[in-house]
Amino acid sequence: MKKLLFVPVFLMLLPLTLYGQILDGPQRDEEADVRDLSTRERLFVGGFVGLQFGTFTAVSLNMHAGYRLTNRISAGLGGMYQYSHERWFGDPIHSHVYGGSLFARLRVVSQAFIHAEHEWLSVQSRSFVEGAGPEARDRARTTERNMLLGAGYGFRMGPRVRLNVMVLYNFNEASAVYYDNPFFKAGIDVSL
Repeated sequence: MKKLLFVPVFLMLLPLTLYGQILDGPQRDEEADVRDLSTRERLFVGGFVGLQFGTFTAVSLNMHAGYRLTNRISAGLGGMYQYSHERWFGDPIHSHVYGGSLFARLRVVSQAFIHAEHEWLSVQSRSFVEGAGPEARDRARTTERNMLLGAGYGFRMGPRVRLNVMVLYNFNEASAVYYDNPFFKAGIDVSL
């Protein structure tokens, strides 16, 4: 299912990337030195929206803000909310996951980078509290910590906009949020 969704999303984003290349004109591999940028110009914001439909349906919103510390290193904070609906056995289960993260990126060559993230999430249990009804509020909440590490590539879509595609591995093997390892993540960064 993930592979089937990847192709149409890729085909929809390709024209935007090409349009950004035309607007920028001739590209340079290197950006301006961060020492020459103001504090505002070093800041970037972004995020992504995730959608999955089927037996397990999920809608997630992820936002982040970061700062370019050097030409190769950036770091920031992120927040996420996910609503999910499962129809595996018996009654459907709805849940809400939310939390925050700290991340760092190290640009290795050109637009390729290494991404590391420490994520704290409040996760609603799939198991019901003993003696309670099947409502979402009757399920216990737990905290999940995920350590994500992987690689990514940034595609310029304009002078200030970049599409980042990452492959990440979650070192928390008991994760209730991430079912597969590794997993793909794609999002937009907008420089201010």
